[in-house]
Amino acid sequence: MSHSAMPRALFTVAAVGAAVLVPTAADAKTTPPGADVPFTTYEAETAATNGTRIGPGNAFTRIEAEASGRRAVALKAGQYVEFTLLGKADAVNVRYSVPDGAADAPLHVSAGGRQLADLTLTARYSHVYGNYPYTNDPADGGEHHYFDDVHALLGRTLPAGTRVRLTASAPVVVDLADFEQAGPARAMPAGYLSAAGFGADPTGAQDSGPAIQAAIDAGSAQGRGVWLPAGTYRVHQQLVVDKVTVRGAGPWYTVLRGPGVGVFGRFAPTPSSDVHLADFAIAGDTTVRDDSTSDSGLGGSLGGGSTVDNVWVEHTKVGMWFDGPADGLTVSHARIQDTMADGINLHNGVSHTTIRDTFVRNTGDDGMAMWSDANADHDNAFVHDTVVAPLLANGFAVYGGRDNAVTDSVAADAVTQGGGVHVGNRFGAVPLAGTTTIARNVLLRDGNLVPNQPEEIGALWFYAADAPMTGAVDVHDMSIVDSPFSAVQFYGKPISNVTLDRVAIVRAGTFAVQLQSPGSARFTNVVAVGVGVAGRYDCASGFDVVRGPGDLGWSSSRCGFPPAGALHLSADALEFASLPLHGSATQNLRITNPGPDPVTVRSIKGSEGYTAGGSCTTIAVGATCTVPVTFAPPRAGVFAGKLTIDSTSPAGPYVVALHGVGFDPDGNLALGQQITSSSQALSWLGPVNLVDGDPGTYFESANNAFPQTVTLDLGAQRAVDRIVLRLPANWGGRTETIAVAADGAALVPAADYELNPDTGNAITITFPSTTVRTLTLTFTGNTGWPAAQLSEFEVYAH
Repeated sequence: MSHSAMPRALFTVAAVGAAVLVPTAADAKTTPPGADVPFTTYEAETAATNGTRIGPGNAFTRIEAEASGRRAVALKAGQYVEFTLLGKADAVNVRYSVPDGAADAPLHVSAGGRQLADLTLTARYSHVYGNYPYTNDPADGGEHHYFDDVHALLGRTLPAGTRVRLTASAPVVVDLADFEQAGPARAMPAGYLSAAGFGADPTGAQDSGPAIQAAIDAGSAQGRGVWLPAGTYRVHQQLVVDKVTVRGAGPWYTVLRGPGVGVFGRFAPTPSSDVHLADFAIAGDTTVRDDSTSDSGLGGSLGGGSTVDNVWVEHTKVGMWFDGPADGLTVSHARIQDTMADGINLHNGVSHTTIRDTFVRNTGDDGMAMWSDANADHDNAFVHDTVVAPLLANGFAVYGGRDNAVTDSVAADAVTQGGGVHVGNRFGAVPLAGTTTIARNVLLRDGNLVPNQPEEIGALWFYAADAPMTGAVDVHDMSIVDSPFSAVQFYGKPISNVTLDRVAIVRAGTFAVQLQSPGSARFTNVVAVGVGVAGRYDCASGFDVVRGPGDLGWSSSRCGFPPAGALHLSADALEFASLPLHGSATQNLRITNPGPDPVTVRSIKGSEGYTAGGSCTTIAVGATCTVPVTFAPPRAGVFAGKLTIDSTSPAGPYVVALHGVGFDPDGNLALGQQITSSSQALSWLGPVNLVDGDPGTYFESANNAFPQTVTLDLGAQRAVDRIVLRLPANWGGRTETIAVAADGAALVPAADYELNPDTGNAITITFPSTTVRTLTLTFTGNTGWPAAQLSEFEVYAH
């Protein structure tokens, strides 16, 4: 089947519960929004079944909130759900959930009484707990990430009209089934090098990573394509590609599987170019999110006309994370599901990149994001894509940058802390500039109640967190349907230069427009029907609604949200002063329940060094419960932790940031102290990493910009005589040129210091005991990278 003949992932066989109006515009496309996909999705709740239909509902940590369409079917052993095919199919993918800890069990697939396949259901890749960063520990409460996918070829082609039955052998919730015509495996094109000739093992009995890398290197050197024959290859590494084509027999037939598996371009400043990846699958083994790892199906820096087509990624941390600066990549007809973080992220200066006809479902963070961290992403487009059920954050997100677009796409069923489309100055991004275009998209059941500010998120929302938003944002020809809360939201610092034209709002749960920032926007032909509370939320925001012709259905205004089940906490963070070892300090946290129903507190748990007291159980409507939080450092170190409150609130688990320092006058005096730098390469590579007590996190200055400085404030005048500087122990060696100043005066002249992994990647600089408050390191060279790099800056008195 050609791509042009494939169904579009806009609506499933089940009705979406609403007639969706897609406004007609002069620039409207002939094809509907959403990804061009090879499968048809059949929702379980509309199929024949003797099981129990569950949902709808959008309360975080409830299983139905994560289901496509907010509905699913629960089966006991022996029960079934049966789908009637609308077209031919020889392959199936089933989205399901089994209880955490359940033994692997088969789901029987049959048609006309004939057994077709057994799908092995497992809880290995589902169920996480607590609040971000999530864990696999049920004691943390707040269970979510319920669903996973399993797929198989059926061994024969089933004609339209066939009734395909899924029969449970153990309890399972079935959300949906994707049926498709996979067809036969592709044959090797002429002139290609086969990875089999380099020793790659299609049975998966041995690690094929080195063999496939050897084939890729040979293909690049010889200017020949590399062929991955049908098979499942065990790969435990990131395969590096540059100036090479790598193709498989199709994602149903060629699979790269293993922990840490990925295909990566070389990183900037020399990104890979002329890379072409097609027709294979990547199946990772990620069971919990760990942001210290680079665990992506595709990653690195790809540009220079590179392409990715018909690649299927699942069970990695991120589906595709592309780093810049890099220019010129096209991803098409990709499929990403069941990741622990983003589906796709264009990060740090990616430009002229298009993601089209790509389907993303069940991600642990944004479905698709552009993050202009340090360098502006620009001239990129998400076009004709579909994102379903991102479990955290948004369907589509644009964090800063210039002249980017999200068009002709579908976002559905965002679960928590995000909406369907989000545009913002957040996460240290280069502020918006140029024109950001949001056009011809359909947002279904997007927006949610969250335990953090803002407490209610709209389906389309703008957030000026780091700086006012002044870059132009052009929103037009949108349909926003069945938003649980508001349809459009403005939040944070001043937001201006936004226009909305030809926007249809159908059944917004609270408001058509939610104003929580100063600023202004122009609205024309914005029509709302079925608004739950009022046209606008506005509590003297200072936001100027400039109305043009054609606005209808949202003229009323109200200040105040109706009670929706969210708890109110007296603080989002508790800061404790430095405490000597074995000391303690207590602060009170107050939890108030505005209603409309009583809320039961299941557990309150603090991370290491913190305990929660009190007796919060059920909080009545209008009542307040007080939780004493005690910090008692068991050792010297920085205790940057969290208090997690698991309750029956539909917002899910609440989290309060906790920070304190255990101080040892005979230990490292720099722990937890104030520190600044002249620059930093990326938002997470700041100087605070130098005083966090974790040698795995590191600071990096701007590249190619020596000299660079780091200044530490010890908080008081202290007598010191030794500095220890570290890099992560697993880094390669390098020599950095560093000078030391005390309170602005020279203390140790510039010298070359070798950091060697054989000696722990640590150096010690000694000097006569000196009473100082601030110490400044000045970097003028680094043989390993053109920037200042350190993981810890330790200071001692003895």
